[in-house]
Amino acid sequence: MQIKIKSKNLNLSDSQKEGIEFKVAKLENLADRLSDESTEFRIEVRHEKSRKASDAYICQLTIFAPGTVIRAETRNETIENAIDDCLDKIKGQIERYKSKIHRSDKKTNEPEPMPEGAEAEFVIPNILRRKRFSNSAPMSEEEAIEKMELIGHGFFLFNNRDTGRFSVAYKREDGFYGIIEPKQDND
Repeated sequence: MQIKIKSKNLNLSDSQKEGIEFKVAKLENLADRLSDESTEFRIEVRHEKSRKASDAYICQLTIFAPGTVIRAETRNETIENAIDDCLDKIKGQIERYKSKIHRSDKKTNEPEPMPEGAEAEFVIPNILRRKRFSNSAPMSEEEAIEKMELIGHGFFLFNNRDTGRFSVAYKREDGFYGIIEPKQDND
């Protein structure tokens, strides 16, 4: 297990870094695959100017485990609360991941790999970040929604096994999910 801590617009003290490492190290006990030596925990803590003081500190924790990526992000008025909230949120994501692994172990021995994210690149001022990933293995809409929930995003681009096309799964404001797919000329 590797732990990488990064800070932006603030300086973390050595004791704060040690505290974060201690708390994050406890997460590996929650799932067998998280204790794998190839698993990487990336923690980013940053300070941003915001209209609301309660959104000043942001903590983002991403876990790159064998076969999946789990991510959580929280905002709070103090560094410590943002970190604690993020750890609580990621614990829920890990529980969801474990239940998914339990279900998928009944079908196959190994879950499908998640597409690898590429480094961000700035193109024009209006586009803040561009991500590139290798073609993902085809998956069902249900698997795409599960992966979207694991990384904590509101949308997820995937190769739809049923249509053979790239589609976007997204979470609607009413709590339900939607799928966006390109229309072909013959549709």
